Amino acid sequence: MSSSQDQSSLIDELRKAVAARDDFIAVVAHELRNPMTPIAGQLELLVARARSEGASAAMLAGLERLELAVAHYIRRASVLLDVSRVNADNLCLEPSTFDMAELIAQTSRNYRLLAERAGSSLQCHAQPPVIGTWDRLSSEQMLDNLVSNAIRYGAGKPITIGLQEAPHGIVLWVQDQGIGIAPEAQARIFERFGQAGGGRTNGGFGVGLWLVRRLVEAQGGQIQVLSKPAHGSTFTVRLPRDITQHNPASPST
Repeated sequence: MSSSQDQSSLIDELRKAVAARDDFIAVVAHELRNPMTPIAGQLELLVARARSEGASAAMLAGLERLELAVAHYIRRASVLLDVSRVNADNLCLEPSTFDMAELIAQTSRNYRLLAERAGSSLQCHAQPPVIGTWDRLSSEQMLDNLVSNAIRYGAGKPITIGLQEAPHGIVLWVQDQGIGIAPEAQARIFERFGQAGGGRTNGGFGVGLWLVRRLVEAQGGQIQVLSKPAHGSTFTVRLPRDITQHNPASPST
């Protein structure tokens, strides 16, 4: 067997190994995440009941901390699942028509408690309706990552989520007033495992913004960041109004 054949065989074996790894990660992430969803639902009911029945402040605070911990666990498992899907070229979009302003408002409500725990306020500037055709799950994941990122690095200052209509689509942004990102790191943060450094590492996977970029681009959009150290960051996403016209094949690139 020639050296070129040996090399081709080795490459083929490596590809199979990577595919097997991604399949394994997908199964594990799925099995870790799914049982937590009903638990999260029960916790939400318990918190609501505790509030309505006048539970003690200590009990309510404990339930809220548990609710946040479960939500954080689910988000981390979801990131693993999403990354494995993207790596395996298995990111199949499911376009549907919905109100992006409503989705942004829901995201703001979902993260309000987490933001308050970090000392930040969440301000939402998105007047409904802003109707279009996008992949709802990918849009939710994109917003979740951007908002949680802003809370993590927002230094306890106000965070703004905004949305406006554009001639050929929509523009949405998430702005914080936190520690910011050095100019030389701003391109790197969209790479896989490309944390910015300079105090921004936090024990995460380092794939959140890479995943956001992939989800945005899969819908025919673009993402950019404007940031200055100690003056915060603004992540801006531009999406077409109808991804089926710009992305009919639902690519997973």
